[in-house]
Amino acid sequence: MKNVVVTGANGHVGYNLVRLLKERGYRVRATVRDVNDEQKTKPLCECECELVSADLMEPETLKPAMDGMDGLFQVAAVYRTYAKDPDKEIVEPSVIGGMNALKAAHAAGVKKVVFTSSVAAIGSNAPSDRPLNEDDWNDDASSPYFRAKTEAERQAWAYAGESGLHLVVINPGAIIGPGFFRHTPSTLMFEQVIRGQLPFCLPTGFTFVDVRDVASAHLLAYEREDAQGRYLACDRYLSMPELMGFLGAMDPALKVPRMTLPRLLLPMVPPLDWLQHKLLGTPRQITRAIVAEMGGRYQRASGERLHKELGWTTIDFKQSVRDTLDWIRRTFMARPRET
Repeated sequence: MKNVVVTGANGHVGYNLVRLLKERGYRVRATVRDVNDEQKTKPLCECECELVSADLMEPETLKPAMDGMDGLFQVAAVYRTYAKDPDKEIVEPSVIGGMNALKAAHAAGVKKVVFTSSVAAIGSNAPSDRPLNEDDWNDDASSPYFRAKTEAERQAWAYAGESGLHLVVINPGAIIGPGFFRHTPSTLMFEQVIRGQLPFCLPTGFTFVDVRDVASAHLLAYEREDAQGRYLACDRYLSMPELMGFLGAMDPALKVPRMTLPRLLLPMVPPLDWLQHKLLGTPRQITRAIVAEMGGRYQRASGERLHKELGWTTIDFKQSVRDTLDWIRRTFMARPRET
């Protein structure tokens, strides 16, 4: 079971997972959409893995990627909250692309699949009396990314039930930590703090997890024969005001926002996000759909099952945040901002 393929290997989770698998002696076939894109492949080349081109939206490219493999880590997806055509650019790559990968794996006789979902498929708002857990589903998902992750995972489970494909799912929280070469919505906030570009806190909260711990969760799910079902890879919950307080205490030089926007004023955030994009060149992130999904909601989730059943351990949260900030300063601060 040492021959594995990792889709989306140039992403935050994919890159860190490839590195971990190579350290553990696996033969790794890493897929990117274009192996000739040096910007995407340079870090992976240093991992000494087999690089192949594969596009989840083009099923004919997936068969060569799956042939001869024992396991698949289906990581590839689009993690964005804004797009001009959300269904085409965000939803379809996760839902249709994810199914294409599973069908190709089944046809190639792949023995086990670990599928990367998200806490977004679990829920957007924890009940007052308990954290979100693996029994929860985001039945009210409204924003494109949350809909994409929820529907993609539902279809994955349905296909596994029909085909007999051995499937285990990892549902990470908001992923931070080093080893990314393009920002995600979870990491961009930290660069905005470094640059002093966050004017206020939003009334919301997230459960964070280090990408290296997400990689180890995938490996545990693959190697443990008793792993089954869904596993939330979630570590530390903080509301946005609590996170800013944590950052300010850890590094007093950071210009963290002190004011929390009242829920009544949440509708003004998307226009301000657009204005900041126009004036500062920051990527668009906060849409009306995201405000409806997360505004005034607190995504408190528990990774207890993963800890108890598979022996998952996590990096100290302060170290994870420090590593995230250090990585951003080294990797992003000296180059033009992403748009």
